[in-house]
Amino acid sequence: MKKLIQILAIISVLVLSACAPKESADPKPVLKVGMDLRYPPFETVDGNGVPAGISVDIAKELGAYLGREVEIKDISFGNLITELNLGEIDVIIASMTINDARKEIIDFSNPYVFFPQVALVNKAFLQANNYTTLRQVLDHDQVVFAGQKGTIFLSLPTSLAKNPGPVIETDNVGLAMTEVSTGAAQATVLSLLAAATNAKAFPDTITLLNEPLSINNIGMGVRKGEEDFLAELNAFIAQMETGGVNDRLRDKYNPTIISEYGLSEGIDALLSND
Repeated sequence: MKKLIQILAIISVLVLSACAPKESADPKPVLKVGMDLRYPPFETVDGNGVPAGISVDIAKELGAYLGREVEIKDISFGNLITELNLGEIDVIIASMTINDARKEIIDFSNPYVFFPQVALVNKAFLQANNYTTLRQVLDHDQVVFAGQKGTIFLSLPTSLAKNPGPVIETDNVGLAMTEVSTGAAQATVLSLLAAATNAKAFPDTITLLNEPLSINNIGMGVRKGEEDFLAELNAFIAQMETGGVNDRLRDKYNPTIISEYGLSEGIDALLSND
């Protein structure tokens, strides 16, 4: 009788074990997101050194959408594609412009934000010529642009100018701004947020013209051949507006973008390419 009771007890344990809920044997892996945390307000760190910014919040929203924890990996911008293809990260969310050269090495999602390229123009030059539009600046004979050498901020405006003069190549943005401020150059070009920041530093000598020369489409980068993952990214991007992601970004960042950058549209200036 004692043995029968023992057998029944064992059977009961086995039955209960079979019926008990089981933890997933295959939990979703951590989503490793690469970005360069030196470019506020998109990629930066807070006062405690914790990743922060618009791109960080978008990465966290993506993780919630996919049901995956997110790990932000701080990688210099020039090494992001290499680290992605080595498998050190799963996706690049780093204000990276979609272009043909990069598309030969990695795949891109659909754009999720858009960076207008705008002109900063010497104020005295505008007043002397009675110019008020970007087209007038570009049509000015022998207009001189300053810009950081080797960047689109120098090649873009000269390619659009009607008859550009000699360019002034500088080692950094600050030096290009100085060239425009002193009148050695008539204009320079930067992305909208950077342009707004720099314009505030030269209120008496430089005017920001908001009309974009072009708009850079910013996408998420993934390794070649990861079509299923790419489809998930595009599905997330497609619902950023309807799913409330963009509203949460507006609520959090509009006060900063309006006050610190002087952009009355707030983050909406970057959420649409219209």
